[in-house]
Amino acid sequence: MDSDTNFKQLRVAVIGGGLGGLSAAIALRRSGHLVEIYERRNFNVEVGAAVSCAANGTQWLREWEVDIPSMKPVVLMKLVMHDWETGEILNQYDLENYEEQWGNVYNMFHRQDMHAGLLRAATSPDGLGTPATVVVDHVCESVDYEKGTVTFQNGRTTIADLIIGSDGIRSVVRREIGIIPSVKSAPQTCYRCNVRRTDVERLGLQPYSLEPAIHYWGGMPQNESSTTRSQFYKVVMSPCSDYDIVSFYCFMPTEMTNHTKEGFSFIEVPVSDITKGCYDSLDDDCLALIKNSIDRMPWRLYKHEPYPHWQKGKVCILGDAAHPMMPHQSQGACQAIEDAAALGIIFSSTYDFTNNIAQGLALYERIRKPRGTRVQEASWRATLNINERIGFTSLTAHDTALAALSGKLTINEMNAYRMHDHIHEEVSKLACL
Repeated sequence: MDSDTNFKQLRVAVIGGGLGGLSAAIALRRSGHLVEIYERRNFNVEVGAAVSCAANGTQWLREWEVDIPSMKPVVLMKLVMHDWETGEILNQYDLENYEEQWGNVYNMFHRQDMHAGLLRAATSPDGLGTPATVVVDHVCESVDYEKGTVTFQNGRTTIADLIIGSDGIRSVVRREIGIIPSVKSAPQTCYRCNVRRTDVERLGLQPYSLEPAIHYWGGMPQNESSTTRSQFYKVVMSPCSDYDIVSFYCFMPTEMTNHTKEGFSFIEVPVSDITKGCYDSLDDDCLALIKNSIDRMPWRLYKHEPYPHWQKGKVCILGDAAHPMMPHQSQGACQAIEDAAALGIIFSSTYDFTNNIAQGLALYERIRKPRGTRVQEASWRATLNINERIGFTSLTAHDTALAALSGKLTINEMNAYRMHDHIHEEVSKLACL
């Protein structure tokens, strides 16, 4: 199956210009293809929140020669678990030797910075391959997976050799390849908000908010804590955008939220929507930061069961369209980046899949679905117990091997993975059939 002589340049339509879609555009552009990105709206409504990019995501940004410094990252050095009420440190996972061990740092990005950096990498005249083109205000209405056509609500159509659905948890592309999601509202909801560094300094707020760390409060089940507070109360705080922004994810039981509507954009909520229920007993330093926040936006969460397939004909899905997950493993962006990387490798000149799209996409599903689904399921377990979060799994089990044997997701499993080798092994198996 290995080949560097029968390569065929593909016309690729990427439906959805979020982090996953842009990553796919970069990977496939660099593999020699002509990529068009279709986005349902303008990019000026990107949500302003922190995005984790651990070593398993950062390695692809480096391989794709993305200008990481322009995305103003904060390089993480530790994960810190606090007592909800006192702020006392309960547990800490040290990342001081992270780069030495895994070959890449753990980056925290502001979503808008990361999106802008990926967009530049996808469309800039610099770099390998033909720059991708972007078409905005195009809402996908239907897809023909056999003919490779996409029809938009404005009446326009496009034809492609390969169609990638990166159109999120309400994916139209997913529906068009015959997937009916088994989904229910999660028992936990979230509000995202930010605090400006200037306000932290001006108001004399807690300075550890500007440390290179992710800080956690709550999230433990009642049988592992001394309170009756639900494990669905949890706060995640981290700096991003070169420390100019402190980003918060504020979780609570779904019944506590005022947010019930669906949509792609929302009006900023008052801080009182967040500081209710058990938040009145939250660590004073953390609560003071939240009370001085901006950009307060609701984020409704859902539990999706794994999908039966990720591809059909000339079409595949990736990112949230393929494996929407709860956010508690901080792997959503990394898994979308890995999806994109797999497509870039499979449809490169190293192999002959550009002449057999369906076979290439079947390989993509075989490579990516087990790993993506495993992270998806582990993210649900971390919803119920913060000790299931990557990093804390090693601390609580006291041994990484023991953690892996008990089914927990570990840093080793995430960062020791070698996708190039995995794909080569699977292609070698195909050649032996």
